[in-house]
Amino acid sequence: MLSSLMGRFKHATTPPQPVDLGLNHSYVKLHQAQRNRSFIEVIVEGDDVVYQSMVLGLDPQERTILIDELFPTGFVGMPGQKIQLSIRQQRGSKLKFESCILEQHQHDGAPIYVLEMPADVETDQRRSAYRLPIGHRLKVSSRFVGPDRQAFKGRVRNVSSTGVSLEVVVDNDDQFSYNDRLRHLTFDFAGLNIDCGVTVRSVEVDESELNKVVIGAEFVDLPALDQRVLERSIMRAQRERLRHLGQLESQLASV
Repeated sequence: MLSSLMGRFKHATTPPQPVDLGLNHSYVKLHQAQRNRSFIEVIVEGDDVVYQSMVLGLDPQERTILIDELFPTGFVGMPGQKIQLSIRQQRGSKLKFESCILEQHQHDGAPIYVLEMPADVETDQRRSAYRLPIGHRLKVSSRFVGPDRQAFKGRVRNVSSTGVSLEVVVDNDDQFSYNDRLRHLTFDFAGLNIDCGVTVRSVEVDESELNKVVIGAEFVDLPALDQRVLERSIMRAQRERLRHLGQLESQLASV
């Protein structure tokens, strides 16, 4: 079989395509963002609003990117408009690049966009996905199965599009370690009953109570539909929080 394949390559009439290292680099980085379902921050030329979206698809042959509708909704981008994009990654880095809208289509009553794939992307070190703090007043409870198959209860301290922070009562502070897999993490948030696995990324002892630890964990197998609903709910809460802070600052300035 190998010899027949080699023969096909030798007699191929289509000349090999030149290697484009910049395109390869961009495609790999954007593919990771799509796989991780990372937020995209979108700035459209001539508009001062920072929109958010997600990568839906990539076509390296056509050199195009397909992204979801822009949030907040209401604005519809048009072909030819130049845009700036940045993508927050899970480990704190941020991809930045420029592009333009090639096509605009309707899907399920909402606009989606075909963009030009950038020749290169830049990376800087910024904070990862926005974490929505959850105070004691809301008291979002959680349950999960630890690496030793022991059942645990906890409280959700904050949640983001990529993971969650959990406050957990423990017998000793070395029950959890980096890269432990926690199974069937369940909690209710934004009308969703989250049920997925997570991987431990940090463990800290709660200084106020030594029998508690705070676990930072990354979602592993959160269903795509739940992921999108969660992301949109967090975006809405983030905008409301920023709007409220702006109102407070205006009130203080007027005193």
